[in-house]
Amino acid sequence: MNYTRTALKNPAAVIVIVALVMVFGLLSIFKLPLQLTPDIEQPQISIFTGWRSAAPAELESVIIEPIENVVKNTQGVTKVTTSIGQGFGDITLTFDVGADMQKAMLDVINNLNQAPPLPLDAFEPVVSAGGGRGGPNTASLMIKTLPDNPVEDLGQYQKLIEDVVQPRFARIPGMGQVNLASHRPRELRVTFDPVRAASLGLSIGDISSTISRSNDVSGGTANVGRRQYTVRFSGQYSLENLAEMIIGYSGDRPIYLKDIAKVENTLVDRFGFNLRSGQPSYYFTLKRQSDANTVALMDEINIAIKELNEGPLKAAGLTIDLSFDSSVHIRNALKLVKGNLGLGVLLALVILWLFLRGWRNTLIIATTIPISLLVAFVALTVFDRTLNVISLAGLAFSVGLVLDAAIIVQENIVRLKSQGFENHKAVLKGTLEVTGALFASTATSVAIFLPILFMKGVEGQLFSDLALTLSIAVISSLLAAITVLPIASKYWLKNVNDADPYEHYWQHLTKFVMRLTNSRVKRITWVSLLLGGSIAVTLMLLPKTDFMPRAPIDGFFYSLNMPPGGNVDFIEHEMAILVKERLAPYLSGEKSPKIKSYNFYSYGAGSTGGFIYSDDPTRVEELMQVVREEVLSGLPDTQVFLFRGSMINVSGGGNGRTIDIDINGTDIEALMQVAQIGIDEINSQMANTTAFPMPSLSLAEPELNLIPNDQRITQAGLTRRDVANAVRAYTSGLFIGEYFDGNDRVNVILRGQQWDTPDELASLPIYSPIAGSQTLGELTEITRTAGPTQLRRVDGRRTISIQVSPPADMSLEEAIALLNEKIIPVMTENLPESAAIMLSGNANKMASAISDMVKNFILALVILFLLMTALFKSAKDSLLVLLVMPLAVAGGVIGLSILNLFTYQSLDLLTMIGFIILLGLVVNNAILLVDQTRQAELSGLSRCNAVAQAIRIRARPVYMSTLTSLFGMLPLMLMPGVGSEIYRGLATVIVGGMTISAIFTLILFPSLLRFSQKSSNKPLASIVNITPEEQTLRVSNH
Repeated sequence: MNYTRTALKNPAAVIVIVALVMVFGLLSIFKLPLQLTPDIEQPQISIFTGWRSAAPAELESVIIEPIENVVKNTQGVTKVTTSIGQGFGDITLTFDVGADMQKAMLDVINNLNQAPPLPLDAFEPVVSAGGGRGGPNTASLMIKTLPDNPVEDLGQYQKLIEDVVQPRFARIPGMGQVNLASHRPRELRVTFDPVRAASLGLSIGDISSTISRSNDVSGGTANVGRRQYTVRFSGQYSLENLAEMIIGYSGDRPIYLKDIAKVENTLVDRFGFNLRSGQPSYYFTLKRQSDANTVALMDEINIAIKELNEGPLKAAGLTIDLSFDSSVHIRNALKLVKGNLGLGVLLALVILWLFLRGWRNTLIIATTIPISLLVAFVALTVFDRTLNVISLAGLAFSVGLVLDAAIIVQENIVRLKSQGFENHKAVLKGTLEVTGALFASTATSVAIFLPILFMKGVEGQLFSDLALTLSIAVISSLLAAITVLPIASKYWLKNVNDADPYEHYWQHLTKFVMRLTNSRVKRITWVSLLLGGSIAVTLMLLPKTDFMPRAPIDGFFYSLNMPPGGNVDFIEHEMAILVKERLAPYLSGEKSPKIKSYNFYSYGAGSTGGFIYSDDPTRVEELMQVVREEVLSGLPDTQVFLFRGSMINVSGGGNGRTIDIDINGTDIEALMQVAQIGIDEINSQMANTTAFPMPSLSLAEPELNLIPNDQRITQAGLTRRDVANAVRAYTSGLFIGEYFDGNDRVNVILRGQQWDTPDELASLPIYSPIAGSQTLGELTEITRTAGPTQLRRVDGRRTISIQVSPPADMSLEEAIALLNEKIIPVMTENLPESAAIMLSGNANKMASAISDMVKNFILALVILFLLMTALFKSAKDSLLVLLVMPLAVAGGVIGLSILNLFTYQSLDLLTMIGFIILLGLVVNNAILLVDQTRQAELSGLSRCNAVAQAIRIRARPVYMSTLTSLFGMLPLMLMPGVGSEIYRGLATVIVGGMTISAIFTLILFPSLLRFSQKSSNKPLASIVNITPEEQTLRVSNH
């Protein structure tokens, strides 16, 4: 179909189509969800479960290991990772990339149904998509008291938060999860006197069974005359009358529950706390649904916060602080990219005007920019994508590219008009002459993105938006160039006849290039130097590889491994207060750098830390050093670890720049020793590297181990279960059932009175009808030991992991090499039998991603070669065009090397994509030169003269399109700001590659094309200075 001819015949239809595109494009801009990056679907499923007050080892053997056994064989599972703490366990299943996660979720739930029954007081497993219990937080909130509220224990506000605050956020459209980290559920606690109970002849079993049997029972129905009655046995006591329950007799006198126990409806014991800038707080995390607009959701969250702060919370003396707002980074990053996009458009138009020196020509070519970009917005909407940093960067990259086709068409039209062609004929002929070459270059540019669109894994999800926006923009620019631009030229340039003000420069350039390549020796020398030099430069300067760009946020995490045995009260009243006092001058601004706010949390010695927000985002690294050396240094027996997070979440909460060293085996103490050796080696040989152990490397949880004396237990007429229930009752409490009051269901807990020393525990009695009262110390041997505060399991084996965070100026490739060469061998020497060490996490992901990238690079080359062979009908010409690749790659590498002189930039995956994009861009100039040469040869010119003519005719559009592309991308490379690290490397590769390619292509290709040239039939000067009429006559005669 002849699009140009059809468009010129129906200009009104074309204008209407363009208007519709503009309308739908503008609507799409406002409709598209705003995100920081494309949605990254983690092929992970998490299973969260728990058991009230259970030690990690107990939870592991009773609940975690049986669940792992039934879910590990789920189809597609590649890794099972489990974290176990005091009373909870979190299992993460990792699946093959590209797995059907909906089917996987159903399979996991079905397999869970085959797991053995859980203990009565264990939590039912909660299954959720994504690692880290549903993925990264959209927002986190801290509810704290107002300055005039003296209350310190926030437990009294629990019901207000559960009934009012939590439901208000849950009702927001797009909200996925509302998690209250400080949640303390209520329980019906029966606190009894063990000595009193034993003296009255009551065993723990007597008390617990009597209470648990006091329930309502349905008696069915009964027909009495003409009526049917529902029969109920009201056996459940009311809360007010529960203490009046008869639990036994002493002779003829009844023993009431109130005689030996106190009954209260209360909150469970406090197991942790949160501070917001030093104030006690409730901690909320909010997670969005996968298809929710983060920015719109945050707007609704802020509305809800305002309503609650001005309403029920204010009345209660509380207020909500927004601790983390993910939309801030999104808004700032998108603002920066939009600014770069606008600046890129402006610079590209300035370059156009400098070449054309005519505002009409400039505006006609510039019309392709809004058309192409708006079509890309429509495509993003149609394909259900989001407006994010990656897709916007793709549009910014396309600013110069979408001008290419328009420049070629317009330049050819103006050239024909200057040769005397009538306006309509010049427009039609000028467009049709270059349409074939434009289709070829566009096809190659788009085809190069096909491998990216079909990439799997994190890299595919990240880069598909980039490939989509660039492809759609380039295709639409071609259609605009051969339809809209001819119409505009026909009517706007009707009486305009612009001559090229730089014609003499192109003639001098042609003569210069032809002299450089006028002998076979020179041609061989140039080809050898350019291709060989490109390969050498690439090998010498190629940076080390990384997984993901470093896009740091304006704060950092800190984690504290506390002294062994430190409970929550000790951490709050001693350690937290000390940290609060040290941070106070930085929070008030008395000392610098100033802190905007900070969080401190603790859920026991194994889980203590927080987050610190810098008031000045440019001084985060300085603030980290101050906190490490002044604020958190010198804490008694405490290890300090600091991490700076990333805006790109690719690891279920990680930043893409960490390496896990997994040490697995059966002897947990031996594994800890090996891990400590590894951390010491890392600290000594890898400066500024954080090595964080998971879990901590000490058996920091003091334990009282009660070993049963089976002979005495049997002689007393008891069983191990009886003694175990007594131990549970004398410590955290024995679960004996549930109580429903018509509104809420709470656990019923039987607990002995508080004891203070192990000797007091040993003296507590257990009543037996056979032996009477026996002390716990008589029935067991109590020993003091230490156990882990947390456990970690990988693929069913106990594992100690060291999470290594290399410094900002060290790539993952360098860090992995250093670990393999210097750290792992030392650790292996101390490894016990049956234990193993391996690198995992981002180390494996990077290796897999780079392998895929190399394969896709080769596939892109193959696609390019086949397409150009079909278009040129010559495999030889296709190979000639592909020889521009070494120049482009070398240019990209040189660009990265220059950038590294000013700021660190590794070869991360997004930067690697730049080399693939280069393939589709730099071939365009080569295609134009080869195509023009072949056309001139077909018109009867010799090879030498055909090459000279191709240089002279195509030099102007080549440099015009190259410079507009370069200046359109320069802001992305040079402008610093939030999120610029994400695309800066990619922009640098493209700018460097296109620059070097544009400079040396005009030497390389004449050298290649003239290898087999015959003597010229016409002096070279006459070809270079050929009149426009003669040139047109040659082509038209052919």
